[in-house]
Amino acid sequence: MTGDLPTPSREATAQHERFAKLIITERDAMLTAYAGSLQDLGSPVVTDPWTHEQVMRHAAEVIADVAAVVAGNLTQPRDHGEFLALLIGEGKADSRLCPADLLRAVTVFFEVTVRSLGSHVGSDPSMLPCFVTAVIALNESIGRQVKEGPHAYASLLLERVDQAHTEERRRIARDLHDKLGESMSVALRQFELYELASERELAAAIAGATSAPDRPVRAAAAQEPSARGESVREAITETMRRLRVVTSDLHQEAVRSLENSLVMYLDSVSSEADVRLRVSGNEGWVPPAVIGEAFLIIREAIRNALTHGDPRTLLIDIILAPHELHAWVEDDGCGFLVGVVSTGIGLSSMRERAALLNGRLTVASTLGQGTQLELLVPLPGTHDARRE
Repeated sequence: MTGDLPTPSREATAQHERFAKLIITERDAMLTAYAGSLQDLGSPVVTDPWTHEQVMRHAAEVIADVAAVVAGNLTQPRDHGEFLALLIGEGKADSRLCPADLLRAVTVFFEVTVRSLGSHVGSDPSMLPCFVTAVIALNESIGRQVKEGPHAYASLLLERVDQAHTEERRRIARDLHDKLGESMSVALRQFELYELASERELAAAIAGATSAPDRPVRAAAAQEPSARGESVREAITETMRRLRVVTSDLHQEAVRSLENSLVMYLDSVSSEADVRLRVSGNEGWVPPAVIGEAFLIIREAIRNALTHGDPRTLLIDIILAPHELHAWVEDDGCGFLVGVVSTGIGLSSMRERAALLNGRLTVASTLGQGTQLELLVPLPGTHDARRE
């Protein structure tokens, strides 16, 4: 006596082959019944020609796989688990299909197929083992789709949100440039003309003065509006510079890789500091929206350190895990008083960005001893992600 499984008898093999042929023979009838059931339910799957064609083609493939398993030509159905992912991902952008619609269609397919196959068992009970094999194969094929469908839909929604975010950023950038940027440029030109005219008038007034004792007073009076004008011009120029930075950020494409984007930024800035960047973990664990906002926060921290801190060394360390993004930016520069100048170097904006991500930004700095910034953002980690 051995532990091997019993070999099917010739009669059982013949029955399975006969049942498999019945499945293939009735495939068109099952597909017609399937389409009719979807129509009766008013399923949106049948209203779009492309989706209807894909669903029916997939149903025909599943039936063929079930027949092959029953005949012994396949040990299990082929992996059609990517079908819903494909259907959702390649569907039209304006399609109103959702996983519930597709899963309902899959359920209808299961019911129609089982009902059709079960009719043969009623007339020939000896076909029951063949019927059980067919139902198990059908259930396995559909189960894979049920598992993969929601993940595919979640990915699609994230992609659409990211796309909408990018388009909105571009619209805001255009509005800032067209409405605000142009007005600021005109204001700056007008002010320069006014300043030039004022200087000419004052110079003429000073040159025409007849009283020598009055000349130092007139000269001082001439310098005062000139100094005020220079301050106003500097303010407008700085506003224009900040506007260009904002519109440039809005125009840029969505950040796809945190590490690559930071490397590109560091390559674009000139500094004598020893800058070291280390990123560990899988960026696939981090949603695109978090990647983009984290990049802006970390980039601003780097810019502040290089612009205001005059450091010898700047360390950027980022750890990505399924449940959190953890980043540090540390420098050995001049430091600052956090409570006094935090607004001027953009810390308020950085904290707001972190808060929008449900995260936390902390800053510590000591005059003459450098600055340490820490960013912590929780992530919606999954069990699947932790196994990767």
